[in-house]
Amino acid sequence: MTAETTVEDKIDEIADTTVLLFDKIGDYGSLIVNSLYLIIGAMLVIFLVHRLAARFIYPHVKNKRIIKVFFGTLYVLVLVIMGLLVLERVGVPVQGVAHLALLGVLIGSVVLFFIIPFLPRLPFMIGHMVEINGVLGTVSAISTFHTTIQKFDGTVVFIPNPLVMGSKILNFSDTPNRRLEIKLSVNNDSDLEKTRALCVRLMAEDERVLAEPSPPWTHVANVNAAGVDMLAYCWVKNADWLNIRTDLWMKLVAAFNTDERIEMSLPQQEVFLYQNQEEEPVLQEGSWSKLKKRYKF
Repeated sequence: MTAETTVEDKIDEIADTTVLLFDKIGDYGSLIVNSLYLIIGAMLVIFLVHRLAARFIYPHVKNKRIIKVFFGTLYVLVLVIMGLLVLERVGVPVQGVAHLALLGVLIGSVVLFFIIPFLPRLPFMIGHMVEINGVLGTVSAISTFHTTIQKFDGTVVFIPNPLVMGSKILNFSDTPNRRLEIKLSVNNDSDLEKTRALCVRLMAEDERVLAEPSPPWTHVANVNAAGVDMLAYCWVKNADWLNIRTDLWMKLVAAFNTDERIEMSLPQQEVFLYQNQEEEPVLQEGSWSKLKKRYKF
């Protein structure tokens, strides 16, 4: 009888312990769920503030790294504070650990701010348009051993990372804006002021052309017997660079064809024929003269 009572007591004790354990798990589970809600809400608020800062503050700040470290610190602080609150609710004493944890996060943020510039990293990311070792394309993958670049003709190039780090790298996507350059060559008898004004007007009329960091402008680069070389510049978004360049060329060609005061220069060559050594050279009608008569230049 005593043995049976002892077994029943043990079974009741195990059952009571199990019930208490499940009750504790239920309490901890609700605590963890509530903590997760708070963490997600705080992260979402920080994320929205970060997006607003990236849109309105980043363009006016030269050192963007300090803002990134600041928001990264906020993310870590939220996780640390919520972890400490959960431990305190569970019953773990955190009075001494809390100060050390918060101090460690702040010190780590300061150290990272000064160490990040010295950490080795590739100067591009996946999706950037780059030119590495003469290969122009978009970075599609980065592994431990090589970088994969997909060229615009569809071919894929695998470049070993040691070669990447030892080569000159042109990154066309690292900055949001890019300067567009158009090289023009007009005849010497063209109205140069009219040409410059026309180029500036066509660039300024395009809504995709940016007014900052500088408005559209032109200048004369060179003058020779073949014509006058002019350069036209404007700033555009990286994503619009190729389309705007094509559209501006089409507008310029159409405007030049309808304006008699502006003519594009064409390559020309003069040929001198000597009938004998005593006679003066005779300038023969060459291809340039024929082209002028044919197309009425």
